[in-house]
Amino acid sequence: MTALTATGHLQPYGIMTHPDTVRVFDAIAAHGGKARFVGGLVRDALLKRDLVDVDIACDLKPEETVIALEKAGLKVVPTGLKHGTVTAVTDAATYEITTLRIDVTTDGRHAEVAFTDSWLGDAKRRDFTFNAIYCDQDGTIYDPFDGETDLREGRVRFIGIAEDRIAEDYLRIMRFFRFHAWFGRPPLDPIGAEACRKGAHGLRNISPERLRDETLKLLRSRSPAATIKDMIGFKVLPVILPDLADTSRLRMMEWLDSNALADPAIRPDPLRRLAALYRAPENTDDDFLAATDFGKGLRLSNDETERFAAMISDASLISADMSEDTTRRDLYRLGVDAFRDAVLIAWAARASVPPRPGSVENKQWQGLLQAANDWVPVKLPIQGRDILVAGLAPAGPQMGRLLKLAEEYWLANAFVPGPDELMAYLAAQSAAKLQE
Repeated sequence: MTALTATGHLQPYGIMTHPDTVRVFDAIAAHGGKARFVGGLVRDALLKRDLVDVDIACDLKPEETVIALEKAGLKVVPTGLKHGTVTAVTDAATYEITTLRIDVTTDGRHAEVAFTDSWLGDAKRRDFTFNAIYCDQDGTIYDPFDGETDLREGRVRFIGIAEDRIAEDYLRIMRFFRFHAWFGRPPLDPIGAEACRKGAHGLRNISPERLRDETLKLLRSRSPAATIKDMIGFKVLPVILPDLADTSRLRMMEWLDSNALADPAIRPDPLRRLAALYRAPENTDDDFLAATDFGKGLRLSNDETERFAAMISDASLISADMSEDTTRRDLYRLGVDAFRDAVLIAWAARASVPPRPGSVENKQWQGLLQAANDWVPVKLPIQGRDILVAGLAPAGPQMGRLLKLAEEYWLANAFVPGPDELMAYLAAQSAAKLQE
C-alpha cells in the first residue's frame, strides 16, 4: 500500500459529523477497510462553505464495499461498479463511495480503470490539486500536491502534466474554467490555460449534455463574465459554442442580478445569463428560431429552450421609455416572469456600463421591474361561448376573429371594459360589417 503523509487538520462540521456518516465509515472499517472524505467536500470544508455532496474514497473493492454497507443495514445502490463507485443512501445524505483506482487506458473522455490500494496512485489520476485532498473522519488532511495552497491562493492547477490530464479527459478543459470561476483569482494558471488552448479541439467529441452542464455550472458562479472572456481569448469557447460571445452583456447582467437590484424576485439565473451571453448568428432573420435551434443543440430541456428563445426574441420589444399602456400589454401577453426576463436582457443589452444610480434611464428600467412586481394577472372578461350565445358568430375562425377584436379593444382601453361593454362593442362592429 502506498500511504499518504498527513499535512494538516481541519475541524469537521456539518454532514461530516452526522451519525449516518459515522455509520458509513464504521461499516467500511468493520470490514477491514479505510475510508476518507475526498474532492468537493474537503475543498468546501477548507473554505468553511456549506457541505452538500459527500464523496468518499476507500481501499475496499466495490463488491466488498457493498457487502460492508449492507451488513451495517445501509441502503446501497450499485451506481457504477465497473468504475468502482457505489452509493449509500440515508435520510441525511447520499454518499458516493469509490474504490481507489488508477487509469489503465483513456480515450479523451472515458477511462478503463484498475482498482488499487495506493492512495497516491488514486490521487495522481485526479484533475486538479485541490480535488485530490483527502480527509479522515477526525479532520486529518492528506494533501499530496499542495492543493490547499492553490485553493487559498485562488489557483486552479492541474496535477502533473496539464496536457496529459486533458488528453485523458477533454471535459477537464471545461472544468478548469468552471473551477476558476468558482474558486480562482486572476490571472489564470498560465500552464493550464495554454494546455486548454492546445487541447480545445478535443471538446468537439464531448457530448452536448456534458457541455451544457459545465456551461450552466460556470454561469451559476458569482461573476462568470471574466472567465468566459478568458475562454474566448484562449480559443476554447469558439470551438464548441461560438454563439456565446457577448461578454459585455453578460457582465451587465451580473451587475443587475447580483449587485444592483434589491429585488427578491431577481436572483442569478444561469439560463438568463446564457441568454445575455448569446449572440444570434449574423445571417439569421428569425432570432426566435435561431435561439430555439441553439437551445436544442445544447440539449436544453423543452421548457428551457422555449424560455431561452423567448428571452432572446421578447427583449427586442422592450425599451426603457415604454408607455404604461405598452407595459400593461406586454405584461398581459408575456406574463410576469417572461416580462421580467425580457426587461433584464434588454437592460443588459442597452447599457454598456452600469448606469448611475440616480439616472433617468436607471429609474425607467427599475420602473418596468416594479410594474412586474405590482402586476395582478387579468383575464379577458368574455369567452367564445358568450359570442355564440349572442348569435354574433358560429364556432370557428369567425368567432376567433371577434375574440381577438374584443381583446384589442380591451387592451386599448386599459382593461377597463367589462363583459357588457365588450359585447356591445362586438355587436356594433358586426352590424357595421354587415352594412359595408
